[in-house]
Amino acid sequence: MSGTQEWNIRIVATNAGVKTFQPWGVGANPGDAAQAQAGQIITWGNGTADVHQPWPTVGNTENGAPVPDADNPPGSPLYFTDPIPGFGSSSPQFPVPATLPPATPGGKPIPVVTGVTIYYCCKNHPSERGKIVIY
Repeated sequence: MSGTQEWNIRIVATNAGVKTFQPWGVGANPGDAAQAQAGQIITWGNGTADVHQPWPTVGNTENGAPVPDADNPPGSPLYFTDPIPGFGSSSPQFPVPATLPPATPGGKPIPVVTGVTIYYCCKNHPSERGKIVIY
């Protein structure tokens, strides 16, 4: 059912005060992966007072650094959202792309198929990590 559903990911503080990403849904816990298909829309809601900006990681790796600004301008396939103010919502919306940028310079784009994971962190707080698993 690609392209017809929207998913929300909340930015939350855990009991330990650590900020993390939590998919919005029954049974979802802080740190769980969100699930989506290519073409579906993802938005983020900031449940904290801090400004956050979900941002892709270098090489789409779980522990990668944030991608440099020059490599991810607005309109890029993995430009998730502008900075999200405290207790605000993301804008623009993020449509899950059909392909991911190559993992290495000169490489081929990666098709977004079942099992592919999109890794991201907070651009302002890189230790805050999240992922979107394609189902």
